[in-house]
Amino acid sequence: SSEEEENGVQDMDWEVLDNNDNDDNVAPAAAAASRSKSAFLKLEVISGSQKGQEVSFGGDYHDTVVVGREPSSSTAKALKDSAKLALMQDDRVSSIHAKFVIASKKNLHSVRVTDMSSSSSDEATLVNGTRLASGKSRQAFVGDKITVGGSILQVKRA
Repeated sequence: SSEEEENGVQDMDWEVLDNNDNDDNVAPAAAAASRSKSAFLKLEVISGSQKGQEVSFGGDYHDTVVVGREPSSSTAKALKDSAKLALMQDDRVSSIHAKFVIASKKNLHSVRVTDMSSSSSDEATLVNGTRLASGKSRQAFVGDKITVGGSILQVKRA
């Protein structure tokens, strides 16, 4: 009889533990909702007049970043679902110079870089020193350096 009571208590304890586990599962969800946003990658200005400026993308952020002297201009409104990295102090950068779109496959992330500078611009977009023709794209990865006008950006993990 005392064994049955012990078994009953043990069963009760297990049931209580299960209920506590369910209650605990609510707390992390609430905590996740209140935590700061997470990003997969960031673009950081590593050389140029705005060294240290950065923008995060992917994850909870936009998947597209537009870089230029005036990336919020009326021309850029077509790219409204994108983050903007303004390099206003770099007079060698076009109004809208380049577009960066994150590509993710499982936990691997890369960036599709597209040159959007005017064809008359002397300052093209370079990925690791290789020039992109106007309107053309190239894949970039963490650690790669992208030259935009007189600034050098680097793709980094967020």
